[in-house]
This record gives sequence, structure tokens and C-alpha cells, in this order.
Amino acid sequence: MTTPVTSLLKITLSSCLLLSLPVIGLAATVPQKWKLDVPKTNVEFEVNYLGKAMTDGRFNKVNGAINYDVNKPASTTINFTVFTNSIDTDRSLRDSFLRRKELLNTKQYPTMTFVSKKVSMINTKEANVTGDFTVLGQTKPLTVRVTLSDVENDPVTSRPTLKFRATGLVDRYNYGVTAFPKVISNIIPLEISGKLIAAN
Repeated sequence: MTTPVTSLLKITLSSCLLLSLPVIGLAATVPQKWKLDVPKTNVEFEVNYLGKAMTDGRFNKVNGAINYDVNKPASTTINFTVFTNSIDTDRSLRDSFLRRKELLNTKQYPTMTFVSKKVSMINTKEANVTGDFTVLGQTKPLTVRVTLSDVENDPVTSRPTLKFRATGLVDRYNYGVTAFPKVISNIIPLEISGKLIAAN
């Protein structure tokens, strides 16, 4: 990933849309409506730092909502907020560097957000979701690809859950973040993972 790409946060939430799920081991009926289990949501990233191997990191504070209706998948809505100051690469000096004005500028822009606007189903497992992605005060439209996972029982609560994994790419240059090109790569791979739980 060495060439700039268009602004893209391509989310892939891996799964089936509950159309032919076995009921063995699940609740008597599969819930119709689902929502995001925020405490179980993780946002991680990789960045090529100083031209060396990819460095892992994460954002420790995230909020948001996924509202999914089994009978109306095209009405699914997604809304994520990532708190930029919660960046954590296990190196405090590196974290401070990434928070600086020329990069994440966390003091002036404490959040990054994605808000879906339209869902176009591809098949029973995937959909293209078009929405607004806001970084450093700049909002641009982008389309993400979404998939949901199989239903399974939570081992602790015994309630049905849907796991998801989201992966994507962000080109920081498209948001005017062009500083330190020899220190940090312009392409930032992201991964969001977590669970959906019954909303009713």
C-alpha cells in the first residue's frame, strides 16, 4: 500500500444475514432487531512507522450504534465515534507524537465519525453502505462494505449475539494530513470488531 487511494473506510463486518440459520443451540426465536454492544467494541489500526514493519495500535475509547433489523436489512444504520486522544500504541512518546497538531490534532478535533446514509444490499451477506466520514473537521462521502456474522449464544449470558469484524483503509492525505511523510505512511488500515446484541 504505497500509492494514495481515494478516501475510503471500507468496513467489512463478517457474517450471514440470518436467512438460513440453524436454531439448534440458539434461542427459540432469532431476535428481529439488533444493536451494538458498545463495551465489546474494539477499534485497532496499523501504521507503517519510520519505514519499518507495521506498528499496531488502538483507540481505547469508542462509541456508536448499529441498528439492524433482520426483516429490513436495507434500513440498517451505522454510527461510529472514535475519540482520537485515546490512541494507544504501547509507546507514550509515539502516542504523543501522533496526537500533535500536524497529525491527529486531538486537542482541536477530539473525534472521528462515520454516519451511514444509504444501504444497498449486495447479497444476503454483504451490503454497500454510503455515509459521511469526518476527520479533522472535514466531512466527505464514502462507501463502506458491510457483512454480519452468524448468530451464536454468548458463553456468559447465553443470549444470542452477532459478532462482527470491520476492516478498512483511510488515506490521511485526503484529509490534509500530509506531515511527516517519511515517518508515517499515508495509508492507515483500520479494524473494528465487536458484537451486536438483541435490541428487544
